[in-house]
Amino acid sequence: MLPMDQYQVFQLDRPDGLEDGELADGVKWRLRDFLDYPPSEAVCDVFPLPANASRGQGRQINVVAAHKARLQNPIALIDRCGLRMRAIEVAELALRNLAAALDDGGRGVALVHLREHYGQLVICRGGSLYLSRRLEVSSAALRDETLQGQAVQGLALEIQRSMDYYESQLGQVPPASIQLLAEDAGLSLADRLSANMTLAVVAPDWARLGVDPVPGSHCVLPWSAALGEPDTAASLPGEQAA
Repeated sequence: MLPMDQYQVFQLDRPDGLEDGELADGVKWRLRDFLDYPPSEAVCDVFPLPANASRGQGRQINVVAAHKARLQNPIALIDRCGLRMRAIEVAELALRNLAAALDDGGRGVALVHLREHYGQLVICRGGSLYLSRRLEVSSAALRDETLQGQAVQGLALEIQRSMDYYESQLGQVPPASIQLLAEDAGLSLADRLSANMTLAVVAPDWARLGVDPVPGSHCVLPWSAALGEPDTAASLPGEQAA
């Protein structure tokens, strides 16, 4: 599981004339103006943006890019431990796996995952990631009585803007609620956020997933990565399978 500060995610138009297996190497050279290292030193992979989220912009893809040098040490450590690495995962796709497991109505799931120094929002539907946003929030500010009110309002505003974008710009029906993954520690954070938003903010139903005890916020990403990629073979209502 890569830390978020060790990779970047970009949305690009899918190049014409490249097969799926050629995309990862083919698109890295388009990132030369966005990376702080040469494209030749980048390790890239791609995952699709749902066709109905492009809004007439043509076929688009998400490109994950990491500096090869930053991957060498963890890969070497895994090798020295006698383990076989199957994949390198990123937070966006790990949370997508969890969202798919929680989506039992087909309307999609919005997840907000809060860590100590930042947060992340993902909105997924039909096993596909539609939107991901980094949230600028500090858990220390949420715990500080003198800063808590302002921090909650700021976080609620960031989340609400992303939900509005999902509905108005991507043309999607919003989920019924927002699932909050956080070390609440008696803050009643879900209730405080709900009071500042148009959607209810709730904790995931971990019991429905057979999870006991509830995983801590720092365990959510590796646990979600272990769920594996969701099955997206079934079409969403009113859509054809790609």
